[in-house]
Amino acid sequence: MGVMRILMADDIASERLYLTACLTNLGHHVKSVSSGAELLKCYSEFQPDLLLIDIEMPEQNGIELVHTIRLQYPEWVPIIFLSGLNEPHVIAKAIEVGGDDYLVKPVNPIILAAKMQAMSRIAVMRQRLEHTTVQLQKVNKLLLEQVNEDPLTKLANRRYLDQKLKEFIALHGRNSLPLTIILLDVDFFKLFNDFQGHIEGDNCLKLLSSNLKRTFNRAGEVCGRYGGEEFIVLICNCDEKQAIKECQRLKDSIRRLAIPHENSLISDKLTVSQGAISWVPTGLELVENLYQAVDTLLYQAKENGRDQFVTSEYPYSLVSHNEN
Repeated sequence: MGVMRILMADDIASERLYLTACLTNLGHHVKSVSSGAELLKCYSEFQPDLLLIDIEMPEQNGIELVHTIRLQYPEWVPIIFLSGLNEPHVIAKAIEVGGDDYLVKPVNPIILAAKMQAMSRIAVMRQRLEHTTVQLQKVNKLLLEQVNEDPLTKLANRRYLDQKLKEFIALHGRNSLPLTIILLDVDFFKLFNDFQGHIEGDNCLKLLSSNLKRTFNRAGEVCGRYGGEEFIVLICNCDEKQAIKECQRLKDSIRRLAIPHENSLISDKLTVSQGAISWVPTGLELVENLYQAVDTLLYQAKENGRDQFVTSEYPYSLVSHNEN
């Protein structure tokens, strides 16, 4: 029989002493109190496996106490009522309000031992269930990370970026706040892969990703892999003036990485080009339109010579005219 943590409430001291002695002899850890208020006070800290509650207590009787417990602590813990009454309607009421069993006082020690054996089996099953629940939560968390994470870079993937961008559009639209999207692309990455090999190319993307995580790790900043050697940064409450600073901060951080790129046509170190749009959303923008807009700016940065950024507030609406 497994050891249980038993919390008991009975206003009669002699009953508490008797039951405590019986339960302790059975190997259980017992805490007894004289009122419902005391039981509620120590419930969370004690973390009981079983409750023994006297029905006829002053101030708050057992029926009222169990009603409070079931509301306040939704996680199910078995409850056995204690009572000198043996009327069927009293027993039925006790079970109806949330009790799981009923013991008539004075409690017969043989019956008590049998009840504890049954409750001990239930406690073991509860512990196994809780352990299984914890493991399932860990697995679900891992699965969610895998669904939202790019396997190579460990950054957010396109699916997650789309989801967060939609959330940010709605949030900033409701509060009339500026939102910034930065799209960056590694300059001449094909040449890097061709001469360094794909393994070194993957390592390069991992270094860039770690740098992005360090650079944009504040609340309201999300970075992820857009695809290939392109990355997205979403920055909340950021207008074009601030976006220029963020693009420069990103450029400087990559320069400090000093990743060799001897085959680049513009530098012996790895560089990136950036496009950034900043605007106050209406809340109706389409993700595809926004990506197309920021990609246009990235293309301009490349056309202008790369290793630079182009930003814009865009004077025209990015809202789809086809929405109903």
